Amino acid sequence: MKLKLSFILIVFFIAIRAQSKNDLNSEEKEYISKFIYPIKTFNPAEKDHSDLLILNKLIGNSKIVGLGESTHGSSEVYQMKYRISEYLIADKNFNIFSLEANMPESFLMNQYIQEGKGNPKDILKGMYFWLWQTEETLTFVEWLKKYNENHRSKVFFDGFDMQYAKGAVDQIRKIYQENHWPEQEINDLEIALKENNRGFRTYSKKGQKIIAEHLFLIKQKSDTITNPEEKLRFLQNVDIIRQYSELNFIRRDKFMAENIKWLKENYLDSKVIVSAHNYHIAKLNSDRMGYWLNEMYDKDFVNFGFAFYEGTYSASIDGKLGTYNSEKAGPGTLEYKLNSLNIPVFILDLKAIKKDGNKLGNWILQDILFRKTGSGTDKNEFIKTNVANSFDYLIFINKSTNSKLLNGSSR
Repeated sequence: MKLKLSFILIVFFIAIRAQSKNDLNSEEKEYISKFIYPIKTFNPAEKDHSDLLILNKLIGNSKIVGLGESTHGSSEVYQMKYRISEYLIADKNFNIFSLEANMPESFLMNQYIQEGKGNPKDILKGMYFWLWQTEETLTFVEWLKKYNENHRSKVFFDGFDMQYAKGAVDQIRKIYQENHWPEQEINDLEIALKENNRGFRTYSKKGQKIIAEHLFLIKQKSDTITNPEEKLRFLQNVDIIRQYSELNFIRRDKFMAENIKWLKENYLDSKVIVSAHNYHIAKLNSDRMGYWLNEMYDKDFVNFGFAFYEGTYSASIDGKLGTYNSEKAGPGTLEYKLNSLNIPVFILDLKAIKKDGNKLGNWILQDILFRKTGSGTDKNEFIKTNVANSFDYLIFINKSTNSKLLNGSSR
C-alpha cells in the first residue's frame, strides 16, 4: 500500500514539475507584459479607437500591412481584422483592402463598394469558398461602401489569389464582346484549359506551353484597348490564367505576392491591407507569400499574426460545413502561455522582444507549438513554429466563436 502511494506521489510531483516548466514564471510574465498592448474590444462597431492608436507606432510609415488568421472561421479574429482595417482606412489613409480570394471574382466587389453594382451576397458566393460568405465580411463590405459614399478618396477591394481561371476568362471574354472581336481565341483557350488539366489545377509542361500560346494571341488584343485601367485589368487577367496553369503548392504563395505587387504598382498612392491565413502572411520561409513581400518591400511590409486560446470556429471537415470545437491550447503551446496573462485581447510586439534580446523572452523566440488550422482541421491543430521570425506582431484573443455563415454558404 505504501509502495503504491509513493508511486502515485512521484507521478503527481513529476506532473506538477512538467506543468510548471510549461507555465510562465512571475519574472517572465512581468517581462513579457512590457511588450503587450491591451485591446478593449474586437468589435468594429466600437466608436472609441484610442486603444488602436498604438498601431500608429507599430506600423509607422509601412505601406503594406498583413493581417493573418489562425483559422478561417473565427468570428472574433475576423471582427478584429475588420476593426483594424477600418481604422487604417479612416485614420492612416490605407486605400486597398485585398484578401486571399480569387482576384477576378473579388474585383467584382470593388464595383459594388465603388458604384453600387451587383449584390454583395452573390459576389461573396461567386468568390467560391465559404470563408467570406459570412455576416462579419458582409458587414465590413457595407462599411466600405458607406465610406466610399462619404469620402472623396475611395477605397478599393480586390483579391490576390489564382486558384480558378473561370473569372479571368469571363472578364476577358466580356472585353472581346464589347469590342466586337471574334471570340474564337477565347473558345480555344477554354478548350485548352479543359483538355490539358491533369486533375485539381495541375498542368504538364506541355499543357502550360499550349495555354501560353493561346494567351499570347489574346494578350496582343490589349494593344487596341484605349482605356488605361481596362487595359491593365485585361492584362492582369491574362496573367492570372498563366499563374493558374503553372500553379503548385509553393508557386501559389509567390504568385500571390506578385499580385499584391501589381496592386501596389497600379493604384495611385496605394497603401494595402492584405488579409490571409497566418501561414501565407508569415515571413519565415520561401514557400510563404509574406517571405516574398518582405523580400520585395522590407520595412514597407509589416504583419500581424493571430492566435486564440479556446472556443469554436467554422470549418469544412470531410465535406461537412459547420461549427466545430477547437482544440484547447494545452501546456507547451504559445496560446497556453499567453492566456495565463489573463488579458482577453492584446497585441504583442514581437519585433521589440527580438530587439531587446533579454533571456526572459527566449521562450517566445524559439520554435513553439502554435495553432495552424485552415478551412478544415487535422486531429492535432498545433505545429512547431518560430512565431517571432514569422510575424512582427501577434494579436491574441482568449476565446473564439464560429463565424456567422450566410444562408446558402458552401464549399
